[in-house]
Amino acid sequence: IARFTFDELCTTELGSSDYSAIANHFRIVMLENIPHLNLKHPDRARRFITLIDELYEAECCLVCSAVDVPDRLFVGNSSDEEEISADSKKSTTENNDVSPDGTMLAIDVAQSRGTALSSLASVRELSFAFRRAASRILEMSSKSWWDEKL
Repeated sequence: IARFTFDELCTTELGSSDYSAIANHFRIVMLENIPHLNLKHPDRARRFITLIDELYEAECCLVCSAVDVPDRLFVGNSSDEEEISADSKKSTTENNDVSPDGTMLAIDVAQSRGTALSSLASVRELSFAFRRAASRILEMSSKSWWDEKL
């Protein structure tokens, strides 16, 4: 049995190989203090999703404490998706600065909430992955899963 906090596993520089090592070493994992996840910290959300995927693939049993039920841990909605989609369709050369020789400067300024769009995964992709993770959390925490895997 292993016991971790969300911060220990999802706010540090860990990746799928680290999560795989945990999943392959422990049959039962306790994960505490799972917060709401949002686009302000996409790395935390991605790490959490990767952790859940690795635990699921290794058929681990899971015990969680979180601020909400799995389906409501990701605080993202369709308006976020629409806003980022609209921003990504804007020209990446909106900066109309002119160089001394009179030519236009082409500078990538596509951003959403101050974050370059190129640094964000598609909201749609992240939302799908989180729905899958929420489903897996419920499954790995179920009595039937535990009865089958232990």
